[in-house]
Amino acid sequence: MQKSKNSTIILIIIIFFYGLIANLKLLRNFNFIYLYIINPIFWIGIAILLYFLLGRSLEKKRLKKQIIQYTIIAGLVYIIVYMLSGLVVTFGDNPYSTTIIGFIQNLWIFGTVMVAKEYIRYRLINNVNNKDKVLIAALISIVYIIIDIDTHYIIGVLPITFATYLFQDILPEIVKNIVFSYIAFYCSYIPAIIYQLLTNIYFWICPIIPNAPWVMTAIVDVSIPIILFLYIRFLKNKQDIYRTRENINNTNPRNIIPLVILIILAIWFAIGIFPIKPVSIASGSMETELSMGDIAIIHKCDANDINEGDIIEYQMEGYTVVHRVIEKRQKNGEFTFITKGDNNPSPDQKEVTEDQLIGKVIFKIKYLGYPSIWLQGLREEEQQLEVETGN
Repeated sequence: MQKSKNSTIILIIIIFFYGLIANLKLLRNFNFIYLYIINPIFWIGIAILLYFLLGRSLEKKRLKKQIIQYTIIAGLVYIIVYMLSGLVVTFGDNPYSTTIIGFIQNLWIFGTVMVAKEYIRYRLINNVNNKDKVLIAALISIVYIIIDIDTHYIIGVLPITFATYLFQDILPEIVKNIVFSYIAFYCSYIPAIIYQLLTNIYFWICPIIPNAPWVMTAIVDVSIPIILFLYIRFLKNKQDIYRTRENINNTNPRNIIPLVILIILAIWFAIGIFPIKPVSIASGSMETELSMGDIAIIHKCDANDINEGDIIEYQMEGYTVVHRVIEKRQKNGEFTFITKGDNNPSPDQKEVTEDQLIGKVIFKIKYLGYPSIWLQGLREEEQQLEVETGN
């Protein structure tokens, strides 16, 4: 069969409407049948159709071996980062079934679909002339993004909820599809399959996984594919005889990876992964020591490290408080603290127990807490709306 832009677009439209129907849960009302029969067979069927219509795959072998090596390294780095994150966050039970039967089920439900989708992506991108490849790569990426995200969830949500969903689910899908389409454009479907299977098998076989906050997982899901993309682009540029050495060196990922790592560490610090964390001051109760809009840097510690005069952060029901310790007491081997805001006329009504203690303030940064206060206000509006609507 000759390369055909029209037939390729028709297949993409078929995939789009199938994914749209599935995404709107018109098929998922028959959940078991959809997961175990309809979805795998649809994707395998399209892949088989393309194989027989288009014949053997003409993969670009020049860079295939090196790109596969980079992809394996990226997948292993992904797993190692998640495993290491367990050292700074707690571990929890894996929601997936990690038995042999559970693994086989996950491999059939998810693994076959991953393999088929990447083969389809590759064959569709390469089923057109070179001048149309970018268009088809963009189209298949957009379609895959739309059908892989839960689009009905977006409708009617508040800005803070949508922002969370955007960074947690949509952005990783966008990055992943751009990278996989780039690989399919210049190489093969094999690297994308390897990366997805590596990063998913980890979750299918490990009985415990880190309870990482969504921000942490989103950063990993986005940054590692981006770095993989940069390495593949650098590798491709090295093979380009028309590029100068200076131009090639400017695309070397080693030049930006330190910056990426620094940004990741800064975000992890902001969400409290490390022993110190920032807290935005949202009231004037500690003025003039801590003003509204300041950021207090909290060092996580236990009660033995707290003395009278220290400013501590402690947990209340649904929120935290940053006040000064004016008295430290001990009874039956347990410490309690009497606290007071410097700008308040009287001490806080309840004693702070060891279980409530988070840490103590070690220094402050002026004015940088205002964006966090604004976001917190949006979050409180969302919670209030949920209460009023009964959701």
